[in-house]
Amino acid sequence: MIRTHVILAVAKRNFRSYFSGVLGYLFITVFCVASAAMAFSSAFFAANTASLDQLTQAFPWLLLFVIPAITMTAWADERKLGTDELLFTLPSSEVEILLGKYLAVLAVYTVALVFSLVNVVVLFLLGSPDLGAVVSSYAGYWFAGGALLTAGMLASALTNSATVGFVLGVVLCCIPVLMYYVTDVAEWFAGLQGNATELYDLRNTLSALSLQEQLRDFSVGVVPITGVAWFSFFSVVMLYLNLIVISKRRWGVQEELNMSSQY
Repeated sequence: MIRTHVILAVAKRNFRSYFSGVLGYLFITVFCVASAAMAFSSAFFAANTASLDQLTQAFPWLLLFVIPAITMTAWADERKLGTDELLFTLPSSEVEILLGKYLAVLAVYTVALVFSLVNVVVLFLLGSPDLGAVVSSYAGYWFAGGALLTAGMLASALTNSATVGFVLGVVLCCIPVLMYYVTDVAEWFAGLQGNATELYDLRNTLSALSLQEQLRDFSVGVVPITGVAWFSFFSVVMLYLNLIVISKRRWGVQEELNMSSQY
């Protein structure tokens, strides 16, 4: 049985540690500035339409660096400092620890997203945007970030270095983003070989599974069931892989403790 109070205790511990230094506040500032630059680019003023379309198009690329920055210390610092041994000896299950850490990084991302709502305020000052499209777009940003956080946590669980965790996080988060461009690369490579071809079926399939297409569905003013299902499935798979990695780590810690108690 999963105990809620244990999950919340782990989440509060990690959330507070993130804002115990300047890193958390610096991250929020950078996130807000970067999202504002993307939302109100030259394309925004050229389109002459009060919408978040420009931010939605660029948001996957922003997440590629924002998400690993949040998650790179989630597990890596625990292993580096040796506090994971203490964590795994507590009367708590791997699932409870994992969910607690996930809630912590999700809360950090949510706080950053809330502060970025200043973009919406500016949008309403400049024009009359569709409120439904704005709300659904931000819902898409939250679901997308929440899904990629699980990939970033997996990267952090694979190493004891925050720097390596960041790089691995970028690589894992690239997978759903770069799926949108796989067919373009394949067609370009085929053209170099003198076998020019159009991969329509493959393009439709892979682009439909990409992060860009999922976010585009949210930008039309509705919260699509397919998009929520896609992000949920991605999160469940990555959390399961997280569980496998930390379970092996916990078994290793327990074996070390058993061996040391014998001497």
